[in-house]
Amino acid sequence: MQLKTIRYSINTSVAFAAPSFADQVTSDTYSSLQDSNRSLESVTPFANVEYVVTVNTANLKDAGTDSNISITLYGSNGDYATATLNGSFEQGDSDTTRISTSNLGDIRKITIRTDGSGYKPGWKIANVKISGNGKTFSFAGPNRWLGDGGSADSETLFPS
Repeated sequence: MQLKTIRYSINTSVAFAAPSFADQVTSDTYSSLQDSNRSLESVTPFANVEYVVTVNTANLKDAGTDSNISITLYGSNGDYATATLNGSFEQGDSDTTRISTSNLGDIRKITIRTDGSGYKPGWKIANVKISGNGKTFSFAGPNRWLGDGGSADSETLFPS
């Protein structure tokens, strides 16, 4: 077997052992990827993808929280990723966290959690936007306050 290197149009190379007849297959098979507008991440479920999560807190009195916030992203590939969100989550604020994970595909739903800790733990989300794989997914905030009363709380949201 020979060691073959294939170069993709996104300047990524992959080396693998291939039988000699692979010359006939590799140039034709991978030229379609070069001609398309798809990224390597959109066709490879094992590639790392960065998802950018932006949470907008409602612009209402006491809508912000000091609680610890986390999110789980559920993708069309059947996988999910959970991460702690960074930000101040104050009234009217927009907080952004970057999550690097395996390719989840399209984001089908999210679960956002608060641990109910801190001063004035109640939190009112206006909306959540997630960008990744060249797409943006929007989620309307729940029609209720999360963590009000100082208890852990969560809500599952679907794209709007």
